Amino acid sequence: MKFSPDLLVQHLRRHVPSPHRLWVAYSGGLDSTVLLHALAAQRDALLAPLAAVHVDHNLHPESPRWAEHCGAVCESLNIPLESFGISVDLSAGAGPEAAARDARYQVFRDLLEKDEVLLTAQHQDDQLETFLLQALRGAGPHGLAAMPVMARLGHGHLMRPLLEWPRASLEDWAKAGGLDWLEDPSNSDERFDRNFLRRSIVPALKSRWPSAAQTISRSTRHCAQAAELVDELAATDLAGCSAGEQVLSVTAVRRLDIARRRNVLRHWLDWLGFPRPSEKKLEHILFDVLESAPDAEPCVEWPGVAVHRYRDGLHAETARSLPASGVWHGEFFELGPDWGRLRRVRNDTAGLPEGKRVEIRFREGGERIRPSGRAHHHELKKLFQEAGVLPWRRSSIPLVFVDNQLAAVGDLWISADIAVKDGWQVEWEEKPRIANS
Repeated sequence: MKFSPDLLVQHLRRHVPSPHRLWVAYSGGLDSTVLLHALAAQRDALLAPLAAVHVDHNLHPESPRWAEHCGAVCESLNIPLESFGISVDLSAGAGPEAAARDARYQVFRDLLEKDEVLLTAQHQDDQLETFLLQALRGAGPHGLAAMPVMARLGHGHLMRPLLEWPRASLEDWAKAGGLDWLEDPSNSDERFDRNFLRRSIVPALKSRWPSAAQTISRSTRHCAQAAELVDELAATDLAGCSAGEQVLSVTAVRRLDIARRRNVLRHWLDWLGFPRPSEKKLEHILFDVLESAPDAEPCVEWPGVAVHRYRDGLHAETARSLPASGVWHGEFFELGPDWGRLRRVRNDTAGLPEGKRVEIRFREGGERIRPSGRAHHHELKKLFQEAGVLPWRRSSIPLVFVDNQLAAVGDLWISADIAVKDGWQVEWEEKPRIANS
């Protein structure tokens, strides 16, 4: 299909009828140059202010010159430009392309305000490459849907208005208009998977099937529709299996057939914002965790996530570092990131004595306490079971020792052996979820 600014604006207004502002993600390359110039030519029809944003990843010695080029083009078009220089963390292991993309999109999330739309310049050939990459990774319908036209991004939205046009059509329009654009030398480096597909695989596909990009684009739309139906079914199943915050009922999940179990588990983890498990890890959840005995307390872990079973609950949790121990001075004791803090508050009935050495420790095994109001001492293991404290949290419950004697267990129990009138008790602020209920 031949590219034209008129068709672009019609497409844009169908998807975004009344944006507060339109931002063009402008790298200076061919695709974003066409998008910027086409919208500038039609700005009166946009019904919203037009601006551009450029991100310098500082990964190439020429990147300052690229930023200057983008500034000069925007100035010539009378389009405001926001330019950001960022540092990309290349040590995370995801690869330079993914690391740069993640850093760039964080800039976009922070930039967008409510009802603002970021326009990016991916085209039909980019969609073909994305589909192939996802297929080679063994993706399901969500991955094979490739890049959606519209998506949420931060407080605003992301739109890809050029997905209907092949790159050749954009290049023809740019050459006819005498436009100048930048060429990133890394685009020829076939060590990157996308470049290898673009330079070595896609041309061979198109020589055999000239309409490959258009046909695959239609396939991505079919996959997107299938993914919507899958999500609707998963949302229904999730509502029926939910047993509280971040918890699924094992009994309810096991009423579903295997395909729906897989579907609801993936949807549940997506909903919680966790990375999806590998197929192998998901199989462990399905057949080792869900099918285990109620008292087995199994766990499946992958980077940043742990899925536990406790009684009839399936729990998904973020991996946490250990809380801090040490001598407690003053009003507060900071347990560390994700663990909150302990605070001393007055208790006029049964509290801990003032003026003593207070220390925070953690379980080593065999600890016993006689909680206030009880006649006998109990092992912490038994008390935790009785209170439904999650097994993987028990070793992280802060134990308060007063003059080397166990005096309190978090904010759960105070020792009747040392409790005094007009003392103090523990209040656990920003407390993580520690119990089954």
